[in-house]
Amino acid sequence: MDAILAIDIGTQSLKAGILDDRLTILERQQVPLSIRVSHGCHAEMDGERIWSALVQACHGLTQRDRVGAVVFSTLCPSLVPLDGSGRPLHPVILHLDRRSGKEAQWALETVGREAFLNISGNLPVPGGISLTSLLWLKNHAPEMYRRKDLCFGHVATLVLSRLTGNFLIDPSNASFTGLYDTVGYSDWDERLYGPLGIDPEKLPTIQHSNTIAGELLGSTAAELGIASGVPVVTGANDTTCACVGAEVTAEGDLLNTSGTVDILVLCLEKPLVSERHLLRTHAYPGKWLAMRTVGAGGGSLEWFRQNFCRELTKDAFYSSYLQEVLENRPPLRASFLPFLSGNRHQVGEATGSFANLTLDSTREEMLLALLDGIVSFQFEELDVWKNHVILSTTIKHVGGGATDSYTAFKQEKLIGYDVQMLGETTLTGAARLAFETVAKFC
Repeated sequence: MDAILAIDIGTQSLKAGILDDRLTILERQQVPLSIRVSHGCHAEMDGERIWSALVQACHGLTQRDRVGAVVFSTLCPSLVPLDGSGRPLHPVILHLDRRSGKEAQWALETVGREAFLNISGNLPVPGGISLTSLLWLKNHAPEMYRRKDLCFGHVATLVLSRLTGNFLIDPSNASFTGLYDTVGYSDWDERLYGPLGIDPEKLPTIQHSNTIAGELLGSTAAELGIASGVPVVTGANDTTCACVGAEVTAEGDLLNTSGTVDILVLCLEKPLVSERHLLRTHAYPGKWLAMRTVGAGGGSLEWFRQNFCRELTKDAFYSSYLQEVLENRPPLRASFLPFLSGNRHQVGEATGSFANLTLDSTREEMLLALLDGIVSFQFEELDVWKNHVILSTTIKHVGGGATDSYTAFKQEKLIGYDVQMLGETTLTGAARLAFETVAKFC
């Protein structure tokens, strides 16, 4: 096989790249996406806009005739109800969404804290575990829930159904639904969906990340400008693909991804359940990922830019101002709780806040406190994890926010660890997974 078309769907953009068997990116296209925030706590994306961005990105690639397989990496959780033809019936509800607090509390009381942790590996956090968004739609759009052709999936389900006609979801995405046996790396679990009254027939089929989802349909192939019949690899969520790309695949391996969400990840060969971290399956069966998450990591930076640095363009803020503050740091006198989009490690409401501000506090001090709050919340978990697993002394720093200055800032806070900046590894991880899968099945 000559090349892979790897597509990464995130909250800020869709990236499409053609990679050869050395995982070299031969060409790359990026199309912006946007989040719609409303009612103070609703965070959504337009599913059809995601698809049109995919089409646009593919048409910008000049070497589409080399593509021998397609693979996806997708944001998660990203709940979207689909009709029988794969059309969204409601905007995509994102991990930043917090509308479903009542549904989360009801689910927790109905199933029980221990059952959620010991089966799904996670508590039903509003928006952060898509079960709560599903329950919100069930309560607020009952006529839609009664549709016979309804399928609740993630963005991964949307694109896989459009490409292959098959309504699928991989385990790394299913892990953040609250309905899947993450600890057992298994299937939808009746102990979860049964008490909640959720019809399992309305859920997609679970298929491993390193399998073939199907062949590219002729109509879709024509729309994308790719040969019909090429295999579509099931793929995984973005953090999981980033781990594959960074070769974080052995127990104790560590990764830190900095993007809209900032996450510290530990690779495991046995599931480790805790309220202090999220748990999901790896792309490879028999491996798991523990995740200490700040839901609005880069999201907090963007909030700060929009509210405190309005005279700066977006490019000026990220390319020069942020770097200057990190390289010429003021004293760290203030502190920040990094929960602007809630805390994905608790069901109850959480908010962000600054403390220890005085009349002579500057915005540079506040920005430094914001970054310190994000980093401190994540990295304190290392002291807990090392009691269960022998940790690597290397932390691979990846993602769009993994800059030299931010990596150096994190390095100074982590005595005994080597923080290595790798940049973005999601596309290469998805392509690696695809090459391995096609070699095995085709």
